[in-house]
Amino acid sequence: MRARWVLAGLLVWAGVGMGVWAGEAGPAPPFEGEVTGDRVYVRAGDGINYTVLGVASRGDRLSVTGRRFSWLSVPVPAHCTVWVHKDLLSLAAGGKEATVAKDRVNVRARPSLKTDVVGQLPAGTRVKVVDGDGEWVGIAPPPQARAWVHSRFVRKAGPARPRTEVAARPKTGMDSAAGVVLLKKARKVYEAELAKPARQRKFGDTLKAYQDVAAKCEDEATARRAEQERQRLLKIVDLHQSLRSLREPLEAFDKKYNTLEAEYKRRAAGGGDKADE
Repeated sequence: MRARWVLAGLLVWAGVGMGVWAGEAGPAPPFEGEVTGDRVYVRAGDGINYTVLGVASRGDRLSVTGRRFSWLSVPVPAHCTVWVHKDLLSLAAGGKEATVAKDRVNVRARPSLKTDVVGQLPAGTRVKVVDGDGEWVGIAPPPQARAWVHSRFVRKAGPARPRTEVAARPKTGMDSAAGVVLLKKARKVYEAELAKPARQRKFGDTLKAYQDVAAKCEDEATARRAEQERQRLLKIVDLHQSLRSLREPLEAFDKKYNTLEAEYKRRAAGGGDKADE
């Protein structure tokens, strides 16, 4: 009887394991998805350790084109900026467009060689230039750029829309004046956070405000300004996270060291271990 229960347990475990590796149950792409959670991260890869590209809100529509285990592949949001090293591009006169100069050029989530790759471009591809940061050129997301969202926060909403429709800026009624007001509010929130100790700073609300203007404002210049502000703040947020990841092991070491030192002092005060005579 015991052997039978063990065998049954192994079969159940194997079934669960195969289910995990095969991917969670859900509709087969492509399909149009609807975001069901609040502030759902859109990432540069299929895992929680990948770079955050943006935040989706409840009710947002996403064109799901692929699936990998429990993660869904979607186009990089149209308002986002992605990055290519300037040595791999040939800039057109005026600097508003560029042509990819080499084959299989990486498109990255941030202006750094250390950040995640969201796609590759073949030689000759024309891209729209929207920003610049030192050795890096910010471009509008090309069709080859992919983002990822966890399937837990997306449900099927209807047939998939063409990529061009997804990329089009939605008409929301936010004009330039409203966008500028929101940008000023975001700036005040940002400055208030900077006044706090580094460990207490939270930039989520500011990033969301910038993203809302970038994604919804009908005035292209105001929307682009908001995205540029968001990109600059993302660099600060990334730096904070890097410093935090370095600081936490040091704090753990200090805590252990202080505990050992306190134990040593306690033993010394109580005449604990005697030295060899």
